[in-house]
Amino acid sequence: MLDLHCHIIPNIDDGAKNLETSLEMLRIAQQNGTKGIIATPHAIEGEWLPSWKQILEGCELLRQEGAKAGLDIPTYPGAEVAIHQDILNIIQGPGPYCLNGGRYMLVELPAMEIPGFTEDFFFTLQTREITPILAHPERHPILAKNPELLVEWIQRGIMTQINGTSLIGKMGERAKNLAELLLQRDMVHCIGSDAHSAGHRNPDLTAAVKKVVSIAGEKKAKCIIATNPENVINSRDVEMFVVKEGNISKKTNFFKKLLARFIS
Repeated sequence: MLDLHCHIIPNIDDGAKNLETSLEMLRIAQQNGTKGIIATPHAIEGEWLPSWKQILEGCELLRQEGAKAGLDIPTYPGAEVAIHQDILNIIQGPGPYCLNGGRYMLVELPAMEIPGFTEDFFFTLQTREITPILAHPERHPILAKNPELLVEWIQRGIMTQINGTSLIGKMGERAKNLAELLLQRDMVHCIGSDAHSAGHRNPDLTAAVKKVVSIAGEKKAKCIIATNPENVINSRDVEMFVVKEGNISKKTNFFKKLLARFIS
């Protein structure tokens, strides 16, 4: 399995605070079967905005120090890019701030709102040959109440990444139940730990992967936890599942009624 979302570079955002923590995170990931990690520090206009050079240097540091510690799990460069119109000034196409410097970008919504320019932001990235991957939609309160928005985005080519911590209940019941529903409806394309430390939010995806298999089945689970992330890392096409018809459609309130049981 591959971890598409991890705050493992030391002292660059609110993730790993030092190299010792980063190496312990690498150790946890390797011991639990993760074959590679994309380092995704926050890239937030006006707050945390590390240079691409800093991110590359951070990944190289982890490679060197990890090897000294007997760890051979690769760390690829990337970022978790907060939606902001101004950040488009420095993102002109595949490369810096994209996952492994390729043609996919991990994008994060503000915690409590969906800006009015969100769809324009996605569209602009797509016109620049970048495919957005929406980070942890299961945690967003507006998407929980209006999941048809996520259906529309997926149909327009936006990918999704859910957090392992959400699936196993560490982010609350609402996030857990919504993550499960999204898996059931083929609305998940990748998984990530979103790890920030070696403690409570660590990069062990073992339990989450078991949940993915139990909900999505072995074939789709393999795609979500391995094949799609590998294709993202290598800038290859990924498998975009067809959202199941009838249960999550703007023409019916079935999904909203079903979801209300979990968020009320």
